[in-house]
Amino acid sequence: MKSSTPDWLEPLTKLEDFGGDPIKYIDHIFSLFKRDFISTTPIFKGKEVFHDRHDDGGRPATFVHVTTEENRITKQRELSLRRCERIAWIKAIIEHTNDPLVFVWEKEQRTSEGMTTRTYLFLEQENFLVILQEIIHNHFIITAIYVDNPNQKNKHLKSYRAFQKRSGV
Repeated sequence: MKSSTPDWLEPLTKLEDFGGDPIKYIDHIFSLFKRDFISTTPIFKGKEVFHDRHDDGGRPATFVHVTTEENRITKQRELSLRRCERIAWIKAIIEHTNDPLVFVWEKEQRTSEGMTTRTYLFLEQENFLVILQEIIHNHFIITAIYVDNPNQKNKHLKSYRAFQKRSGV
């Protein structure tokens, strides 16, 4: 049985709340992103969390990345309503990692720059995952995804349990 949503999470921001108007919806979603990442900066483990400010079609690259997903066939990024609905959850999860509902672990990953350690923040009951990377004296948002594939969810939970075992938690 799924427990109730943490009270520190905002309600989902649904397209239908904007009469199905995608322009009004994206403008609102972007205003939430600006509130959480441009006007203020989240803090994780006492360090600021930054985002990629490079322009991607008139919006910061991180905004585009956390509201879209790659189409496996066309390799183009397409709007993901599941990600958009949860845009306000990213900062909330980053700032509530002391809540036992948020699973936090580190994982070594191969990237274009070689091996690096990434921090996973998974609100399992809501299937929402935020991935950060420590860069110099701060953190950087890599992505935030809605994990709707049971195999992917199990993979993340297995990684979390392995980290706990290695860490003696």
